[in-house]
Amino acid sequence: MKRKGFPKSGKSHKAYCFVSYSTREPHVKLLIECLHIVFEPHFEIKLTPSALESGVSQREQITKLIEGCTFSVVALDGLRPNVAFEYGILHGMRKPVILFKEADARVDVLGFFRDAPGLSLDNPVVDVDSQFSDVKDVNFVGWNRFEIQKTVRTVWEEYCKKENDIKDYIKIAEPRLWS
Repeated sequence: MKRKGFPKSGKSHKAYCFVSYSTREPHVKLLIECLHIVFEPHFEIKLTPSALESGVSQREQITKLIEGCTFSVVALDGLRPNVAFEYGILHGMRKPVILFKEADARVDVLGFFRDAPGLSLDNPVVDVDSQFSDVKDVNFVGWNRFEIQKTVRTVWEEYCKKENDIKDYIKIAEPRLWS
């Protein structure tokens, strides 16, 4: 059976970056666009759910995507359980990770209640030290959805810092959006 998004055994494949993020956080699409600007054509960007194939175990496919990735980007925005789970797999496989948190990132508490009508809860600000305390010793980088050029530069800088961690690291010129 041919499986989308997976390298065929014995054949060379394009190196890729696995991105773990919450699809419930629409602003993260801006970060993903910045990832495309920095990493393409050097790395393919693999996103779920688009990289997944129907009729096959989602967990198995995500695990294989993570296993085959060169490195990963994790966006903590929303602090959803799937993102924490994927981060755990990445950590367990010792994959290099660039961890991002948007300046106004919130925990998607309402997502746990399926957006129940009349629920009067405010989504709290993401506080890594208290809400994701097992990784509080891991540095994350902030980004701002209103500062795209700065975010592109931040993505590039954080990637450059991983030169010694990323197997088959590719030196990428700093992207310039405009002067």
